[in-house]
Amino acid sequence: MTQKMEDSFPFKAAWIAEVLSLPKHPGDDEHRFHQFITDSRKVTQSSLFVAIRGEKMDGHDFIPKAIADGATAVLAEESVILSRKWASEYPQARFFGVTDVQEGFRKIASAWRKRFSIPVILVAGSNGKTTTKEFLSAILQGKYRSVLKTQGSQNGFLGIPMTLIELRSHHQAAVIEVGIDEVGAMAQHVPLVHPTHTLLTLIGPEHLEKLIDLPTVAREEILAFHETQRIGGQCIVNLNDPWIAPVLPALREAWSFSIEPTAHRKSKTCLVGQWSFQEGMSRLETSVGEATLTLEVPLPGKHNAQNLQAALTTAACLGLSAEEIQKGMSLFQGAEGRSQIRPLPFSAGTHVICDYYNASPVSMDAAFSLLAQTGQPHSTRIACLADMKELGTEELQFHAALAPALMRSGVSTVLLHGTRMKSLLDSLRALNFKGKLLHFEDLHAMTQELRKSLVPGSVVLIKGSRSMKMETIWMELQKT
Repeated sequence: MTQKMEDSFPFKAAWIAEVLSLPKHPGDDEHRFHQFITDSRKVTQSSLFVAIRGEKMDGHDFIPKAIADGATAVLAEESVILSRKWASEYPQARFFGVTDVQEGFRKIASAWRKRFSIPVILVAGSNGKTTTKEFLSAILQGKYRSVLKTQGSQNGFLGIPMTLIELRSHHQAAVIEVGIDEVGAMAQHVPLVHPTHTLLTLIGPEHLEKLIDLPTVAREEILAFHETQRIGGQCIVNLNDPWIAPVLPALREAWSFSIEPTAHRKSKTCLVGQWSFQEGMSRLETSVGEATLTLEVPLPGKHNAQNLQAALTTAACLGLSAEEIQKGMSLFQGAEGRSQIRPLPFSAGTHVICDYYNASPVSMDAAFSLLAQTGQPHSTRIACLADMKELGTEELQFHAALAPALMRSGVSTVLLHGTRMKSLLDSLRALNFKGKLLHFEDLHAMTQELRKSLVPGSVVLIKGSRSMKMETIWMELQKT
């Protein structure tokens, strides 16, 4: 079989049976699949359907449809396969029966990843993962012809194996985003990714319903370093983060970075950058080898300059030259809904900061700084904010604590949505906020009030957790 055919139909039934410790069937050596599918609506000819049992839907219910649409193999719970007698009802399909479908799929993805001897970079941390992943995957294309990366934020128990199973012989590097929302998750994800390099962005409050508190978050995130070192990988350490920096002396193979003065000795394994923001332009100056690079940060804000410095350090660790880094940066395209500053045509000079993909206390604080820096000193500043989710038992305190930083941004109008944001409303009132302050039960009413508040040259921030659907504000705002 040619290499092209191998890439088109890379998965053998015989290999999958071996990975899952299942008996081989006649014909398994010739039976091939071109991809794994978890969404029955996306099934294609000669694909393998993975019947995931979710909170709202059970993939097992869609197995007949998947086979009718062209799936020639199914990964499903053995007990369900037997009880519904599917193997005899659908003899054209190869059934792989396991106890836990998700774990079976992760086992397959783990075995598949280990077939590739390429740089595989794991990007973790409480905030900035997706932006850093996008920076790094673009930069690496300055050296590597084909770079696999996590799509969107598919960084959990199902998303990680879905990315790894996409590895093909033409890929020369991979950037895998890893997120955690419970204790023990990182310890399971790192062996699956088997990274050659691991980067932690920063530590902050995240998913506290299960991660409990900040020390627990730090312990679980930093596990990524220890697990990476255990399998012989290198670590990239953020010296500006008070939770991460102290780990550096305990790491055998590590590079580090900073965009602020640091007590650590500058060396070839420590990239120190200088960030500046002048005339609406964010710049980062850093040294790579003997060369000094001055780069325009394509996304605004100091936090994005730090994300870029993290990506630059990882690229330097991988041996990219300054020329290769510059070439790769020219290919960068920002992710939707993350620190995007967009003009509003019907209001002259008005700019909207679309940062609605997700929200946490750390990213809110960064967004408020960006709100203060955007526009002119006299610009009217408006904040449209919605709830931050999964912050545990102290979620109301986290919302209330946003008030001082928000007031420092120079905001004159604050429009809020969500039950948790009522705590910020009360906090702003307690601090005697003098501007317009309103809470809304629905986003349409918030958008109408926003339109009334706009004047030429306004700066608008739209931010909230993904499930709050704050992109609705931007979409409605554009309608004339």
